[in-house]
Amino acid sequence: MAMNSRQQGIGRRHLPMLMALTVLTPVPAFAQAAAPADAPAAPAAEAPAESTMVTLIKALIAQKAIKPAIGAALIAQAEAEAAENRAVRTALQTQQVQLAQAQQAQASREIPPAAPGAIRVPYIPESVRTQIKEELRAEVMAEAKQGQWASPEDAAPSWTRSLTLHGDIRVRSESVLYSKSNSDQIIDFATINAFGPYGIDDPRLLLPILNSRNDKWNQMRVRARLGLDAVIAKGITAGIMIATGDTSSPISTNSSLGGGFQKRDVWLDKAWLKVQPTDYFSATFGRMANPFDTSDLIYDADLNLDGVAFEANSGKMLGDDISVTLRGGAFPYDFGGANYPTFEFSKPQTSQKYLFIAQLQADAKFGDVDTRVSVGLHDFHHFQGQFSAPCQVETATFCSTDDLQPIFLTKGNTLSPLRQIVTVDPNASLPQLLGYTFQYRVLDVNAAVKVPINDDIVAQLTGSYVKNLAFDITDICRNGAAGRPYNNNAPGVGTSYCAATNPAKFAGGDTGYRAQALIGTIAPMQRGQWNAYAGYRYLETDAVLDALSDSDFHYGGTNAKGYFVGGAYAVADNFTIGGKWLSANEISGPPLSIDVLQIDLQVNF
Repeated sequence: MAMNSRQQGIGRRHLPMLMALTVLTPVPAFAQAAAPADAPAAPAAEAPAESTMVTLIKALIAQKAIKPAIGAALIAQAEAEAAENRAVRTALQTQQVQLAQAQQAQASREIPPAAPGAIRVPYIPESVRTQIKEELRAEVMAEAKQGQWASPEDAAPSWTRSLTLHGDIRVRSESVLYSKSNSDQIIDFATINAFGPYGIDDPRLLLPILNSRNDKWNQMRVRARLGLDAVIAKGITAGIMIATGDTSSPISTNSSLGGGFQKRDVWLDKAWLKVQPTDYFSATFGRMANPFDTSDLIYDADLNLDGVAFEANSGKMLGDDISVTLRGGAFPYDFGGANYPTFEFSKPQTSQKYLFIAQLQADAKFGDVDTRVSVGLHDFHHFQGQFSAPCQVETATFCSTDDLQPIFLTKGNTLSPLRQIVTVDPNASLPQLLGYTFQYRVLDVNAAVKVPINDDIVAQLTGSYVKNLAFDITDICRNGAAGRPYNNNAPGVGTSYCAATNPAKFAGGDTGYRAQALIGTIAPMQRGQWNAYAGYRYLETDAVLDALSDSDFHYGGTNAKGYFVGGAYAVADNFTIGGKWLSANEISGPPLSIDVLQIDLQVNF
């Protein structure tokens, strides 16, 4: 029977080895049994009713793991190989009998006659039998994998191997603790803007006030995020992530528990497309994770950016231990309403707000010590509020600069009126909107040093510095008394405040910094690993946008200083229990001391 190359590899490949061993290996007396000189050749062994391989293939067909047509072809192939192997074994047995007869004649003087009907069996060393068995197993598995009928990774359709599912769930107990000496007259400007225009100067209207003295113990929160990444083609990937959240806030995906057991909202947190034509350049489009090296002074850890970003790196051009990375991006913050204002025939041109970022980062390795330094510039374009043209609120539905109202606020930034209101009614409530008093163009410098202690533990020191390069203290009174800021100032007397003879005194600043020391394992952590950290944070009123800064320290916003400590322990792989204590005081203005305690259970998958 003719055999193809694959059958020869499994069947005849081992025949020369066995024949050589039969000739070269002496037959010990105790392992020999004489056969009659005229003993006939041993008959071929009967073929089994069904081989194990055929049974396995039929089971795969029954389970619909392979198609019947493919299974039938594999069965025919297995039966042909089995028949071929039986023929080889029969020939080998015949040669063994003939060899035994020849050896019997030569050793008849030394070996006693064997019992009638006995067959002499040659001795094959255990190491050779093991080698043959391993080679056969490897060849069969290679054939199975190539045929894609016994390979675990091919149990699912091929397109599923391009997808990666990932996510995390965090359950948190959060306590917010206030000093009893805090001011109880701190205006909630975020609420005013969210529900404005509001008659902030009308003594007949109550102003929304922040809670500053009533502690909130053990508030339960949950954060759940689920993402799916896909490899579309070589150099092209895409991803999507959904996340919980009480609101569409850009800086928090926490969902508060309680509230009558109502179901929780889920939001689109990321949706991005990344093109990477080479190892040295990539561009990302859509809603993406923050691709820049920044700290929580300027951006909260949960903040994602909308727009386009690119990254170019030096690769190995500077050696194995040094690399330089250039990043940049343009991120639309607000395009303005498509039909703004709703009730006007003539639609004005609205200002488009953009965030432009450029950053240069250098990484260097000195032995086992890793270092990183980055310098970035974050330009918030068209964010500063402007005083409107004279606006008669009794007849107008909007004023000319209403579109410069911030979309989202927390607390800390200096705010001034946007509307230059004129009225014929001295008793009118004068509904007002507020905008940013200053411009924001932030210099952001970050550095880190990481030193390994052993295979699991490192010591890391990080530091950050931010400064608002566009800050101009004279902007506080640029619109005169009618445009005076409502916070972060030392008010003058009556209407002369912000007049030439009574300029405002600014109570704030444009600078911030942060330092942290960590020892232990940097996430993700496996069972038994841990970390502990401590640091200090200082952020003046207008160093950055309060809307995007960390939402935990001082319970969000700017104008805060203080320390923080925390740590985590991995109870199991990717399952940690952690805690953090943040203690913060105001830097300027009315007293507002806030401490935050967080206890977290988190799993990652």
